[in-house]
Amino acid sequence: MLCHICFALRVISACVVFRFVSGNVTYTGILSPDCVTQYHRIYVSRRVPPRTYLYFHEALSSDQLAEDREDNRDENLSVDVQYRIVGGTQVSIKEVPYQVLYGLYCGGTLIAPEWVITAAHCKTRETFVLAGSTQRSLATKYSICAHFIHPLWNTTNLHSHDFDYQLVLLEVPVPITPNSRPIAIGNIEDIREGEFVAVSGWGHTKYKQRVMQDIVRRVRVPIMSRDMCQSLPLNNYKTITPRMFCAGFLNGTKDSCQGDSGGPAVLNGKLLGLVSFGVGCAMKDQPGVYSNIPLVRGWIRYTTGLPL
Repeated sequence: MLCHICFALRVISACVVFRFVSGNVTYTGILSPDCVTQYHRIYVSRRVPPRTYLYFHEALSSDQLAEDREDNRDENLSVDVQYRIVGGTQVSIKEVPYQVLYGLYCGGTLIAPEWVITAAHCKTRETFVLAGSTQRSLATKYSICAHFIHPLWNTTNLHSHDFDYQLVLLEVPVPITPNSRPIAIGNIEDIREGEFVAVSGWGHTKYKQRVMQDIVRRVRVPIMSRDMCQSLPLNNYKTITPRMFCAGFLNGTKDSCQGDSGGPAVLNGKLLGLVSFGVGCAMKDQPGVYSNIPLVRGWIRYTTGLPL
Protein backbone atom coordinates (compact mmCIF):
# COMPACT_ATOMS: atom_id res chain seq x y z
CA MET A 1 0.00 0.00 0.00
CA LEU A 2 1.34 3.43 -0.89
CA CYS A 3 1.67 5.87 1.98
CA HIS A 4 0.93 9.56 1.68
CA ILE A 5 3.56 10.38 4.32
CA CYS A 6 6.88 8.53 4.54
CA PHE A 7 9.88 9.19 6.72
CA ALA A 8 13.37 7.87 7.38
CA LEU A 9 15.75 8.38 10.28
CA ARG A 10 19.51 7.81 10.15
CA VAL A 11 21.80 8.18 13.16
CA ILE A 12 25.00 10.19 12.70
CA SER A 13 27.03 10.54 15.92
CA ALA A 14 24.63 12.00 18.49
CA CYS A 15 22.18 13.43 15.97
CA VAL A 16 19.51 12.04 13.68
CA VAL A 17 19.25 12.96 10.02
CA PHE A 18 15.66 12.83 8.80
CA ARG A 19 13.87 12.75 5.48
CA PHE A 20 10.17 13.53 5.53
CA VAL A 21 8.21 12.99 2.33
CA SER A 22 4.74 14.45 1.98
CA GLY A 23 3.21 13.99 -1.44
CA ASN A 24 5.85 15.19 -3.88
CA VAL A 25 7.76 17.26 -1.31
CA THR A 26 10.81 16.12 0.65
CA TYR A 27 11.89 17.93 3.82
CA THR A 28 15.32 17.18 5.29
CA GLY A 29 17.09 18.23 8.46
CA ILE A 30 19.12 17.22 11.48
CA LEU A 31 17.47 16.43 14.78
CA SER A 32 19.40 16.57 18.03
CA PRO A 33 18.46 13.90 20.62
CA ASP A 34 16.11 16.41 22.28
CA CYS A 35 14.26 16.83 18.98
CA VAL A 36 13.56 13.17 18.28
CA THR A 37 10.67 12.99 20.75
CA GLN A 38 8.97 15.97 19.13
CA TYR A 39 9.60 14.56 15.67
CA HIS A 40 8.06 11.23 16.65
CA ARG A 41 5.00 12.94 18.13
CA ILE A 42 4.44 15.18 15.11
CA TYR A 43 5.22 12.84 12.22
CA VAL A 44 4.90 9.30 13.55
CA SER A 45 2.26 9.11 16.27
CA ARG A 46 0.54 12.32 15.02
CA ARG A 47 -0.49 12.91 18.62
CA VAL A 48 -1.78 16.41 19.33
CA PRO A 49 -1.47 17.32 23.02
CA PRO A 50 -4.09 19.66 24.48
CA ARG A 51 -3.13 23.32 24.53
CA THR A 52 -2.28 24.32 28.11
CA TYR A 53 -1.41 27.98 27.51
CA LEU A 54 -3.19 31.15 26.44
CA TYR A 55 -2.56 32.78 23.10
CA PHE A 56 -1.53 36.43 23.11
CA HIS A 57 -5.04 37.76 22.43
CA GLU A 58 -6.50 35.49 25.13
CA ALA A 59 -4.07 36.82 27.73
CA LEU A 60 -5.07 40.45 27.04
CA SER A 61 -7.86 42.16 28.93
CA SER A 62 -10.49 43.97 26.86
CA ASP A 63 -8.86 47.29 27.79
CA GLN A 64 -5.44 46.02 26.73
CA LEU A 65 -6.82 44.73 23.45
CA ALA A 66 -8.47 48.10 22.78
CA GLU A 67 -5.20 49.85 23.59
CA ASP A 68 -3.36 47.49 21.26
CA ARG A 69 -5.62 48.71 18.42
CA GLU A 70 -4.59 52.35 18.83
CA ASP A 71 -3.02 53.43 15.59
CA ASN A 72 -2.67 57.24 15.45
CA ARG A 73 -4.13 57.27 11.96
CA ASP A 74 -3.03 60.78 11.03
CA GLU A 75 -0.63 59.84 8.24
CA ASN A 76 0.43 63.48 7.85
CA LEU A 77 2.12 63.62 11.24
CA SER A 78 5.78 64.61 11.13
CA VAL A 79 7.88 61.45 11.35
CA ASP A 80 11.63 61.14 11.89
CA VAL A 81 12.40 58.65 9.13
CA GLN A 82 15.88 57.75 10.38
CA TYR A 83 14.39 55.04 12.59
CA ARG A 84 13.52 51.56 11.40
CA ILE A 85 10.96 50.13 11.94
CA VAL A 86 10.32 53.47 10.20
CA GLY A 87 8.17 55.92 12.13
CA GLY A 88 7.63 53.40 14.91
CA THR A 89 8.38 53.48 18.61
CA GLN A 90 10.31 51.35 21.05
CA VAL A 91 8.08 48.91 22.94
CA SER A 92 8.50 46.32 25.66
CA ILE A 93 8.62 42.68 24.61
CA LYS A 94 5.58 42.25 26.88
CA GLU A 95 3.63 44.16 24.23
CA VAL A 96 4.86 41.84 21.48
CA PRO A 97 5.76 38.58 23.32
CA TYR A 98 5.24 36.53 20.15
CA GLN A 99 8.13 38.37 18.46
CA VAL A 100 11.39 36.47 18.00
CA LEU A 101 14.57 36.94 16.01
CA TYR A 102 15.35 34.20 13.50
CA GLY A 103 19.12 34.01 13.54
CA LEU A 104 20.57 37.50 13.72
CA TYR A 105 19.04 39.21 10.70
CA CYS A 106 15.38 38.18 10.28
CA GLY A 107 12.25 38.35 12.39
CA GLY A 108 9.94 35.51 13.30
CA THR A 109 6.75 34.76 15.18
CA LEU A 110 6.07 32.23 17.91
CA ILE A 111 2.89 30.27 17.02
CA ALA A 112 3.44 27.51 19.58
CA PRO A 113 6.07 26.97 22.28
CA GLU A 114 8.16 24.85 19.89
CA TRP A 115 7.18 26.41 16.53
CA VAL A 116 8.21 29.66 14.83
CA ILE A 117 6.99 30.96 11.49
CA THR A 118 9.22 33.21 9.39
CA ALA A 119 9.87 34.01 5.73
CA ALA A 120 11.19 31.47 3.25
CA HIS A 121 13.49 34.11 1.79
CA CYS A 122 15.30 34.22 5.16
CA LYS A 123 16.63 30.77 4.11
CA THR A 124 17.44 27.71 6.20
CA ARG A 125 21.01 28.29 7.31
CA GLU A 126 20.11 29.72 10.75
CA THR A 127 20.58 27.42 13.75
CA PHE A 128 18.76 29.34 16.48
CA VAL A 129 16.09 31.88 17.35
CA LEU A 130 16.28 34.56 20.04
CA ALA A 131 13.26 35.17 22.26
CA GLY A 132 12.04 36.56 25.55
CA SER A 133 13.66 40.00 25.82
CA THR A 134 13.02 43.56 24.71
CA GLN A 135 16.75 43.83 24.06
CA ARG A 136 18.07 41.69 21.26
CA SER A 137 21.42 41.40 23.07
CA LEU A 138 19.77 39.88 26.17
CA ALA A 139 17.38 37.45 24.48
CA THR A 140 17.61 33.70 25.13
CA LYS A 141 18.90 31.45 22.36
CA TYR A 142 16.83 28.41 21.34
CA SER A 143 18.34 25.87 18.96
CA ILE A 144 16.52 24.89 15.77
CA CYS A 145 15.79 21.24 14.96
CA ALA A 146 14.50 21.56 11.43
CA HIS A 147 13.23 23.97 8.76
CA PHE A 148 10.12 23.50 6.62
CA ILE A 149 9.97 25.77 3.57
CA HIS A 150 6.59 25.93 1.84
CA PRO A 151 6.78 23.49 -1.09
CA LEU A 152 5.58 26.14 -3.56
CA TRP A 153 8.07 28.82 -2.49
CA ASN A 154 9.30 30.68 -5.56
CA THR A 155 8.06 28.01 -7.97
CA THR A 156 4.94 29.58 -9.49
CA ASN A 157 6.74 32.04 -11.81
CA LEU A 158 4.16 34.62 -10.75
CA HIS A 159 6.38 36.54 -8.34
CA SER A 160 9.83 35.96 -6.85
CA HIS A 161 8.38 36.04 -3.30
CA ASP A 162 5.32 33.87 -3.87
CA PHE A 163 4.57 31.45 -0.99
CA ASP A 164 7.15 33.17 1.24
CA TYR A 165 6.57 30.90 4.26
CA GLN A 166 8.91 28.90 6.49
CA LEU A 167 8.16 26.92 9.65
CA VAL A 168 10.92 26.26 12.19
CA LEU A 169 10.85 23.49 14.80
CA LEU A 170 12.73 24.26 18.03
CA GLU A 171 14.77 21.82 20.06
CA VAL A 172 13.09 22.78 23.32
CA PRO A 173 9.85 24.76 23.78
CA VAL A 174 10.04 28.45 24.62
CA PRO A 175 8.56 28.85 28.13
CA ILE A 176 5.25 30.70 28.37
CA THR A 177 5.87 33.94 30.27
CA PRO A 178 4.80 37.59 29.95
CA ASN A 179 7.88 37.98 27.71
CA SER A 180 7.24 35.01 25.42
CA ARG A 181 3.81 33.88 24.35
CA PRO A 182 2.49 32.30 21.12
CA ILE A 183 0.04 34.17 18.94
CA ALA A 184 -3.04 32.76 17.21
CA ILE A 185 -3.58 33.06 13.46
CA GLY A 186 -6.30 35.46 12.31
CA ASN A 187 -8.91 34.94 9.59
CA ILE A 188 -8.71 35.68 5.89
CA GLU A 189 -11.60 38.15 6.17
CA ASP A 190 -9.61 40.17 8.73
CA ILE A 191 -7.31 41.38 5.92
CA ARG A 192 -9.37 44.39 4.92
CA GLU A 193 -8.51 47.72 3.35
CA GLY A 194 -7.98 50.40 5.99
CA GLU A 195 -7.30 48.08 8.94
CA PHE A 196 -4.06 48.95 10.72
CA VAL A 197 -1.65 46.09 11.35
CA ALA A 198 1.07 46.31 13.99
CA VAL A 199 4.49 45.37 12.60
CA SER A 200 7.43 44.82 14.94
CA GLY A 201 11.10 43.91 14.85
CA TRP A 202 14.72 44.87 15.48
CA GLY A 203 15.38 46.02 11.91
CA HIS A 204 18.06 48.37 10.60
CA THR A 205 18.19 52.05 11.55
CA LYS A 206 18.86 53.13 7.97
CA TYR A 207 18.20 51.60 4.59
CA LYS A 208 21.12 49.28 3.67
CA GLN A 209 22.97 50.11 6.89
CA ARG A 210 24.12 46.84 8.44
CA VAL A 211 23.17 47.67 12.03
CA MET A 212 20.24 46.06 13.81
CA GLN A 213 18.39 47.77 16.64
CA ASP A 214 18.88 46.41 20.16
CA ILE A 215 15.40 47.49 21.37
CA VAL A 216 12.37 46.02 19.64
CA ARG A 217 10.20 48.59 17.82
CA ARG A 218 6.64 48.58 16.51
CA VAL A 219 4.76 50.58 13.90
CA ARG A 220 1.16 50.49 12.71
CA VAL A 221 0.43 50.73 9.00
CA PRO A 222 -2.86 50.50 7.06
CA ILE A 223 -3.70 47.59 4.78
CA MET A 224 -3.99 48.75 1.19
CA SER A 225 -6.49 47.43 -1.32
CA ARG A 226 -5.11 45.01 -3.91
CA ASP A 227 -6.22 47.30 -6.74
CA MET A 228 -4.43 50.27 -5.18
CA CYS A 229 -1.25 48.26 -4.64
CA GLN A 230 -1.21 46.84 -8.15
CA SER A 231 -1.71 50.33 -9.62
CA LEU A 232 1.55 51.62 -8.10
CA PRO A 233 4.34 52.49 -10.56
CA LEU A 234 6.87 49.75 -9.78
CA ASN A 235 6.51 46.34 -11.40
CA ASN A 236 7.08 44.55 -8.07
CA TYR A 237 3.54 45.53 -7.06
CA LYS A 238 1.81 44.73 -10.33
CA THR A 239 2.48 41.01 -9.93
CA ILE A 240 1.56 40.49 -6.27
CA THR A 241 -0.34 37.23 -5.78
CA PRO A 242 -3.23 36.22 -3.48
CA ARG A 243 -0.58 35.06 -1.00
CA MET A 244 0.38 38.70 -0.44
CA PHE A 245 -1.10 41.94 0.80
CA CYS A 246 0.29 45.48 0.88
CA ALA A 247 0.32 47.79 3.89
CA GLY A 248 1.74 51.26 4.32
CA PHE A 249 1.24 54.95 3.65
CA LEU A 250 1.47 56.32 0.13
CA ASN A 251 3.56 59.22 1.45
CA GLY A 252 6.05 56.70 2.81
CA THR A 253 6.33 57.88 6.41
CA LYS A 254 6.08 54.49 8.11
CA ASP A 255 7.29 51.03 7.10
CA SER A 256 9.26 47.92 7.96
CA CYS A 257 12.86 47.62 6.75
CA GLN A 258 15.89 45.32 6.43
CA GLY A 259 16.13 42.97 9.39
CA ASP A 260 12.36 42.97 9.88
CA SER A 261 11.83 40.30 7.20
CA GLY A 262 9.78 37.37 8.46
CA GLY A 263 8.44 39.43 11.37
CA PRO A 264 4.77 39.64 12.34
CA ALA A 265 1.94 41.87 11.14
CA VAL A 266 -0.77 41.69 13.81
CA LEU A 267 -4.41 42.82 14.11
CA ASN A 268 -6.60 42.38 17.20
CA GLY A 269 -3.85 40.35 18.83
CA LYS A 270 -3.77 37.77 16.00
CA LEU A 271 -1.24 37.09 13.27
CA LEU A 272 -2.25 38.16 9.75
CA GLY A 273 1.02 38.49 7.88
CA LEU A 274 4.80 38.27 7.74
CA VAL A 275 7.13 40.94 6.37
CA SER A 276 7.99 39.60 2.91
CA PHE A 277 9.54 42.36 0.80
CA GLY A 278 9.65 46.06 0.08
CA VAL A 279 11.34 48.44 -2.32
CA GLY A 280 13.56 50.58 -0.14
CA CYS A 281 12.09 51.58 3.23
CA ALA A 282 9.34 54.14 3.89
CA MET A 283 9.53 55.56 0.39
CA LYS A 284 6.70 57.29 -1.48
CA ASP A 285 4.38 54.90 -3.37
CA GLN A 286 6.37 51.90 -2.13
CA PRO A 287 4.45 50.12 0.69
CA GLY A 288 5.62 46.95 2.38
CA VAL A 289 4.35 43.60 1.11
CA TYR A 290 3.33 40.90 3.58
CA SER A 291 2.73 37.17 3.24
CA ASN A 292 -0.90 36.23 3.92
CA ILE A 293 -0.79 33.82 6.88
CA PRO A 294 -4.49 32.83 7.28
CA LEU A 295 -4.46 31.65 3.66
CA VAL A 296 -2.01 28.83 4.48
CA ARG A 297 -3.52 27.75 7.80
CA GLY A 298 -4.05 24.27 6.35
CA TRP A 299 -0.37 23.85 5.43
CA ILE A 300 0.70 25.11 8.86
CA ARG A 301 -1.72 22.74 10.60
CA TYR A 302 -0.60 19.77 8.49
CA THR A 303 3.13 20.48 8.94
CA THR A 304 3.07 21.21 12.66
CA GLY A 305 0.23 19.00 13.84
CA LEU A 306 -1.11 21.98 15.78
CA PRO A 307 -4.89 22.29 16.33
CA LEU A 308 -5.11 25.71 14.65
